[in-house]
Amino acid sequence: MPFRRSPARRAAAGLIALALGAAGCAPAPRAGSLAPTLVMADVGGSNVAVQNGIPVPTFDRQARRQIDLSGHWRVQRAELDADLSLTDRDASLEGILREADGRNLPDYDDRAWVEIEVPGAMNTPPDGDEIGGWYRRTFFVSSTWAGLATTLKLASVNYVADVWLNGTHLGYHEGGYTPFAFDLGGVLRPGERNQITVRVANPEWGSRNDIVPWGLADWWNYGGITGPVWIEATPPTHVVRADVVPHLDGLDVSVLVRRADVTAAEATQTEAPSSSTISSPAAVSGASSVSSSPSPTPPPEEMVVRVEVLPAEVRPDNLTAPVASALVAPGEEPIVSDELPLPELEPGESATLDTAFLLGGVDAWSPGHPALYVLRVAIDEGDGRGDELWTTFGLRDVAVNRERGQLLLNGEPVMFTGVGLHDERIDPAWTGDGDRAPAGRVTDAADMQAQLAHARDVNADLIRAGHTPANPLLLMLTDRLGFAVWEEIPLYHFTPLTYGIAMDRGIPQQMLREMALRDMNRPSVLFHGLSNESTGTDARRAALETLHDIDRAIDGTRLTGQAAYGSMPDDPTHAPLDVAGFTFYYDVFYGPGATAGTARALAAAHRAHPDKPVLALEFGRWADGEGGPAEQARIFSETYAQLVYRSSGRGGFVGASVWWTLEDFTTMMPGIAVEHFGLFQPNGEPRLAAADATRLFEGDAGAGDVQGIESDADRAEVARDPVAPDLRLVGYLAYGLGVSVAMLAAILAFMLRRGGRAAPSR
Repeated sequence: MPFRRSPARRAAAGLIALALGAAGCAPAPRAGSLAPTLVMADVGGSNVAVQNGIPVPTFDRQARRQIDLSGHWRVQRAELDADLSLTDRDASLEGILREADGRNLPDYDDRAWVEIEVPGAMNTPPDGDEIGGWYRRTFFVSSTWAGLATTLKLASVNYVADVWLNGTHLGYHEGGYTPFAFDLGGVLRPGERNQITVRVANPEWGSRNDIVPWGLADWWNYGGITGPVWIEATPPTHVVRADVVPHLDGLDVSVLVRRADVTAAEATQTEAPSSSTISSPAAVSGASSVSSSPSPTPPPEEMVVRVEVLPAEVRPDNLTAPVASALVAPGEEPIVSDELPLPELEPGESATLDTAFLLGGVDAWSPGHPALYVLRVAIDEGDGRGDELWTTFGLRDVAVNRERGQLLLNGEPVMFTGVGLHDERIDPAWTGDGDRAPAGRVTDAADMQAQLAHARDVNADLIRAGHTPANPLLLMLTDRLGFAVWEEIPLYHFTPLTYGIAMDRGIPQQMLREMALRDMNRPSVLFHGLSNESTGTDARRAALETLHDIDRAIDGTRLTGQAAYGSMPDDPTHAPLDVAGFTFYYDVFYGPGATAGTARALAAAHRAHPDKPVLALEFGRWADGEGGPAEQARIFSETYAQLVYRSSGRGGFVGASVWWTLEDFTTMMPGIAVEHFGLFQPNGEPRLAAADATRLFEGDAGAGDVQGIESDADRAEVARDPVAPDLRLVGYLAYGLGVSVAMLAAILAFMLRRGGRAAPSR
């Protein structure tokens, strides 16, 4: 995605600073000591992701007891100490509590604070202040929740969150786009009012190089609680998650069951914890998830877990239903099922149960035919009652023919035509007046559905979800409507220095695991992007290799890639990845022209990577300025005409072409309110290039709600056998200085050639 500046005299100073930053020379190198909270641990012989003392749960919405904490929260913006926020909590919690000055305690008077909506942000456009602050909310919990296992789930908080419940510090999380959860055993008070506090630190992009993304990001930095928040209650023995590995002739299922320790929770009903209680994340998780004390009510000796596969039907009336069970018709019988004996679990223990199903006559998922199935996992406690979990999945296989460098979907060569889409909706009523446009993150399924309708209008069947993990609403709809998805972690314009800092801290690894675990059962997610337009060779390749291996260990059903500069088509860092992705901005940010430059780069990319499909992950141009819409349309038609070596054709190797972008988006870049790269204007009107996309794209995105697609299978059977699921700083600074000089020279040359419109590629 490109950088640009207008007018030119505002460009020079900003681009010089950006060039220095991109090369890793500014800001000063630093690395926080805050550790990732997600670890991989052995649970009964299985490698399980554990975070905050509990296995990482599903974040699919369930038909369980829950308290929805979306809505009004009291908020106080504050300049928070970023160094304190990114320091190990054993060393920093005392300082954070001094900074809190009682804000984390239930009896703190917050009546003078403003109220804002959650999910949302503290700084929606035009408010460009990247600031943190404090969130507080009080809620009542029914006394009927006594003795239940309770989990607090947060879909996303940007960037570092510290969470307290009733004055107890539950823990923290770093990363602005992925979910996390806490066990509330021993802290939640059934039959009383409870109070939750969240401290959100959102360091300014470009102010430090140990956060992800660290800077140079051309989208809006929405700070605060940006995703839904809810508390879920289950019986003590409950289904944590159910992961599906799809095949074209069946599926493998891995079910994780946990028995929570509710002893401590029951004790708090007679003696509530002090409002000033402070404990480390380890202390809280240890008390709630690891215990050798006997349960006062032992579970039945023989418990079984029933796993069922049911057909799903997507219709207009259930398209946006958040729970998977809404896609199953009343009285629908399972296509296939299995019963798995559940071993006796001590409080705090977990167990992984595996099964597999062979299916015949199944419907495979594809954009043109988004056939879904529903998995129901239920614990039978002997009296017909017990916890249950529902999730959707699709049977599909995405792969690479390495002999020909072809992209394959369900065994057939394919080429996707796609669009980039930021997780944002610009107010359609905005007319262009003022310095910035009002906008916000998409929190409503109807808004997301309208965006995907624009994608279908131009025959796109692939969505590149910006430069971050996708909005869960987007994935729910792409599964059901039929769009392939490329989502990625925000390793955006990283350099050897920032790669080293980030990977040493472990934050990209955690972000990737969280994204992969959250979206494990999403058939629309075909690609995991691991980096965007970054520099360096050895450090980048090492990071990409590590991340690829992590992705394979957790998932293995998606293809990995990066978006590298198309001006360097022989980039060797694609070697550890499945596909070779590039951004093609010939005749926009680098020369020569769109026709010759794109054709030459594609041929060179194929020569350098003959065993990989080449994906054009970005091509585009802004539409503002005199003649902007016409120039945008020219770039579309001339660039796309070179993508003739489609993977779906004989001898083809181009697996996707993605226009940047479907709609305009806001940016934190100085001097620009809105990036007008969209095929559609904020008011929904198509630009000239949209007609070219409609004519030239050959997408086959489905319309699940219109087609009423219902999955089916002629025959099925259970497969009974379980299935197994420093010294570099000096060199980096020298490297950075050299890159800075080269970038500055390129910027000046470009400004002279373009008559003042400066735009370094990124």
